[in-house]
Amino acid sequence: MNVQEVTPFFEKLYEETCDSTLLYLTRRCGDPAQIPDLMQEVYAEVYAVLLQKGPEYFRRPRAFVQHVAKARLCRYYSLRRRLACLVSLDRFGTEDAEEGSPPREIPDQDLPENLAEDKLLAGEIAARLKTFPADVQRIFICHFWLDMPLSQTAKALGMKEATVKSKLYRTLAKLRELYQKDGAES
Repeated sequence: MNVQEVTPFFEKLYEETCDSTLLYLTRRCGDPAQIPDLMQEVYAEVYAVLLQKGPEYFRRPRAFVQHVAKARLCRYYSLRRRLACLVSLDRFGTEDAEEGSPPREIPDQDLPENLAEDKLLAGEIAARLKTFPADVQRIFICHFWLDMPLSQTAKALGMKEATVKSKLYRTLAKLRELYQKDGAES
């Protein structure tokens, strides 16, 4: 199948299903740091099937994407269980979340200086968020990335709204405290 023929179909399908797929993976994935990789794998697989079989194959495109997301999540947990037998889980996935690890470098070639600083700070905060519990990370994904109100975030995650508010505001207070101290030192 021709790439130019399937691209518009894929882009429309992605726009229609991205938020619901992200919410599905966010709610069910035990390690929020894996969510971006899982999202990429889901849509890479959907695109590969689309290239191979064409848009006609997709009778119910949204259901197909949800099926692929569910299958990817099952494969992720299956692989994780197999790896757990070989590697101790307390070392698994901690390379990026270590306290002293530097934030990702963001090239500031053509960016204004203040925009580059904002991106670096956002990278540092994202790295710091990886050290917080998984439920807090899920709240941040839903509320800040998906722009969901707190009531909708609570419903999506199966939590009480008061719990979501409490965890969000406590975490924001900790982050403010950390970065005010860091800012004062430099």
